[in-house]
Amino acid sequence: MQLRLNQQHFYCEYCSSRYFPEQNMDGLRVLEANSEVSCPVCKIPLVHAYIGSTHLYHCQSCQGMLFHQETFLEVINYLRENSTRPPIKPPPVDYAELERKLNCPACRRLMSTHLYGGPGNLVVDNCSHCHHLWLDHNEFTRIIRSPGREPRSTDDEKSVDSSRHIEQD
Repeated sequence: MQLRLNQQHFYCEYCSSRYFPEQNMDGLRVLEANSEVSCPVCKIPLVHAYIGSTHLYHCQSCQGMLFHQETFLEVINYLRENSTRPPIKPPPVDYAELERKLNCPACRRLMSTHLYGGPGNLVVDNCSHCHHLWLDHNEFTRIIRSPGREPRSTDDEKSVDSSRHIEQD
């Protein structure tokens, strides 16, 4: 099957079918096709993934995510708006995480590590050179499920479709 990245699916030239990977509970659709960048934590290739229509990179080992800072607020708003899960109180900030040093997967320069100013009590890593942001496993969930928003009703007509399907042309 051939990855059609901009269409978020795989295409089989032999049978003309299309495969759309399933999205998880947090809205992440992992395409499982290796990218040209590696995880700053695990050092393995990141795979292409999407949240809504926003492209990002995902580590299948540590579950971290890399995306461009310009899309961060868009992704957060999309996920908070479409979440059906109830809010949870985030754990306290782990200040030891401020000491971590990561190199940006995109440009290989040292990333800045700092407290995130929004909900979730977390530390994020960002690259001031190429404007990429790294979030570790569960950090998106901490932001999305922090108090301050009402969860969407599961029978809302705009609820996120999480079904896996294959289509024939």
